[in-house]
Amino acid sequence: MQYCPHCKVKIKGQHTVCPLCAGILEGDGDPKEEVFPFIPTIYQEFNLFIRVMILISIIVVVACFAINIIFTKESRWSLPVAAGVLCMWISLFFIIRKKNNIPKTILWQVGIISILSVIWDKSMGFAGWSIDYVIPLICVLAMIVMAIGAKILKISVRDLIIYLLIDVIFGFVPIIFIIFGWLNVIFPSVICVAASIISLSVLILFEGDNMKNELKKKMHI
Repeated sequence: MQYCPHCKVKIKGQHTVCPLCAGILEGDGDPKEEVFPFIPTIYQEFNLFIRVMILISIIVVVACFAINIIFTKESRWSLPVAAGVLCMWISLFFIIRKKNNIPKTILWQVGIISILSVIWDKSMGFAGWSIDYVIPLICVLAMIVMAIGAKILKISVRDLIIYLLIDVIFGFVPIIFIIFGWLNVIFPSVICVAASIISLSVLILFEGDNMKNELKKKMHI
């Protein structure tokens, strides 16, 4: 047990300084005598998972730059991809820091970025890159952020229902562009729709029973 000569108290556990006066302690601490249990932070608990996701992001960005330089030098499509991955991690950081209402935060972020990109595109003569690339990419990244956020924050079943509805919204946005024939490049929107269908399928297949029971409780069925 450690002892503080200034406060004249014995302290259980293992400390670097006195928790009362921040003075130097005498003696050796015993971690087995720790009064408070160790509660890991989100970053400590999911350290390996986050590291793997960062590594995957780096691989994706580097591969895109390599393919861009080797095969498609005339365009710079790898830059928006890198910017999108960076935005995804920034968004995830703020979601973890402010985790009270994740769906609302994501919806606001997607809405603001989409509107700003359309305004920017319009001010430059509207080449169509905002609806061809930016909005579908933002929707896909939002779904990825929601999936990672759900894993890290261990969201409840009632929140999964909200995630399900938001996935439907993100999946239908590019469908509108396709139906009205507004797109010059169609594959980003197709990827977005496919990602939405896959994420909805995963939620229904693996959490369908829980969500069904939760809906019964809410609807009093």
